[in-house]
Amino acid sequence: MPDSIDTPRLLLRRWAEDDADDLFDIASDPSVGETAGRRPHSSIQDSRDAISDWGSRPGVYAIVSRSYGRPVGCIEIDTDPKILRKGPKDAEVGFWIGRRYWGQGFATEALSELLDAAFGCGVSKVWCQCLEDNVASVRVLEKCGMVFHHRSVSANEFTGEVVTRFYVGKKNG
Repeated sequence: MPDSIDTPRLLLRRWAEDDADDLFDIASDPSVGETAGRRPHSSIQDSRDAISDWGSRPGVYAIVSRSYGRPVGCIEIDTDPKILRKGPKDAEVGFWIGRRYWGQGFATEALSELLDAAFGCGVSKVWCQCLEDNVASVRVLEKCGMVFHHRSVSANEFTGEVVTRFYVGKKNG
């Protein structure tokens, strides 16, 4: 996958240490964590740790709005074997957007470009896991051509509750 991806309104790029304040600003909002099934960040140090841990992995991008000049969310594509991965050229994608940036089409634009880049790099199918009641993310997936595959019930790591999730896939070509 490329180090960065340009879209008309966004730059998808690697997270940097100096993004910690911006990451904390958006990832400390409980509504963002809930939609992603994750615990909100409770300190700037949580955000620094996240950037040095998952934010430094290949395929993890800060979604930077050109008009705001700062990260507005995160998108990741992972080609390592995961629970959703079905075949040797499959990948898994996940994304989230800060609440104040919801409804502006950032997730759709970022995911569309990331899918194009993935298929251009030889990925044949991309899977995504989404909380079933996260209607906005379901709509993003559908706008990007992804289709429902199946449902599964699992324990949510953040809430400890059993939640119903569904998974979607898209074949190249």
